[in-house]
Amino acid sequence: MALNYVAGAVADDACRTVGNAIGKPLDGLTSNRTPGHSEINWVEFNYPPLIRLIHFRLHELPSSLTGIIRCFNISFLLTVFTCFISFVNTLIIVTSMGEPIRWLLQSAIHLIVLPVVALGVFYSGYRGLAEPDSSLAWRFKVGQPILAFAYLLLGTVPWGSVNGLAKLGSTNGSVYWLVVIILESTLWLGNCGLAVLNSVASVRFDSYGGSMASPGNRF
Repeated sequence: MALNYVAGAVADDACRTVGNAIGKPLDGLTSNRTPGHSEINWVEFNYPPLIRLIHFRLHELPSSLTGIIRCFNISFLLTVFTCFISFVNTLIIVTSMGEPIRWLLQSAIHLIVLPVVALGVFYSGYRGLAEPDSSLAWRFKVGQPILAFAYLLLGTVPWGSVNGLAKLGSTNGSVYWLVVIILESTLWLGNCGLAVLNSVASVRFDSYGGSMASPGNRF
């Protein structure tokens, strides 16, 4: 399935991001750095709650960054929330309407892969702009549009457990399924729009706000 292929490709990059960025000093990515917010203790892991894989405190950022980083984080949270809602809905649909059990497996894969990818992309953008680090910022500028495309697919296509808008004619008369499609597609498409805005905002911050990267290093 094309969507799973896209998710897998992004997951590979996210795993590298997690391995090289989350909770580590990034010694190998120092060549493009400029002096930044040294008061941020990047190895004080406090986010996400309970899991604590990265450091994230919005109040540590300058006012010029708080708005854009808040939007980065909202996109990550929307991804986690929508994946969880989708898994629960798929479980109900499979058990009560006799749909294929593979839908549940597909939804579980999305629940595991997409939040991990979204966290890696969020952290790259957050630390890339805050530190600043042009290599991490570049990862965000690549990863966020890819996620936006994945969210667009999840909000429109009718593949398996994906309740996109194109599935509106395949609910077998179920009002519950109709509500599920409207809810999930709205969340995914809204997140798609937010991811696009985040991508644009990160480029505009480089060009006009933060000037964290030299012209040769800009994406």
